[in-house]
Amino acid sequence: MNDVCLVNPSHGLSETFIPEDLIQDPTSGIWVCEVVLHAFIRLNNRLFNEWLEPLSLVSGYRSFIYQQKLFDKKIAFYQKQGMDETTAKIEAAKIVAVPGHSEHQLGLAIDVTTWSMRVLEDPLIISFGETPTGKWLLRNSYLEGFVLRYPKDKTHITHITYEPWHYRYVGIEVAIVMKQKGLCLEEYIALNQG
Repeated sequence: MNDVCLVNPSHGLSETFIPEDLIQDPTSGIWVCEVVLHAFIRLNNRLFNEWLEPLSLVSGYRSFIYQQKLFDKKIAFYQKQGMDETTAKIEAAKIVAVPGHSEHQLGLAIDVTTWSMRVLEDPLIISFGETPTGKWLLRNSYLEGFVLRYPKDKTHITHITYEPWHYRYVGIEVAIVMKQKGLCLEEYIALNQG
């Protein structure tokens, strides 16, 4: 499995896929691939050196089964709002990835927030992107191999709403190219396949 494997609504993983190098973050207890944890720690060290609030991991690796539970929960929420099952599934898929189509199953995606926002009922909020830490992360995450996976101006390509908290590890070399050319992962892969 390489760091630029595409997982999105059109490209999925099998139910049985589990990354081989998962490791648990000692602070949050969240599991991610080992390379991701080391890069995340380096990001926080950079934030510390800039006198900015550190990041807190909110989510990392998710199994197919766990993703199914999240997806089913969102469907049930919409059905309680009065939607029929088909409409509820369509709406749920706009917010929660369909099982097998979540980058979190790769162990290379992380959801983050600031240390102070982690206590909120839902710390994954759009305003994270407006915090000094969120702004710094958008500008500098590539230095440790991360890219903002679902930018505002790429929703027509990613088919996922803007998520300023969702970062994907792609490796430093790829992240630099993506940053310099303003590419999302789908565009980077398409460019390199041609």
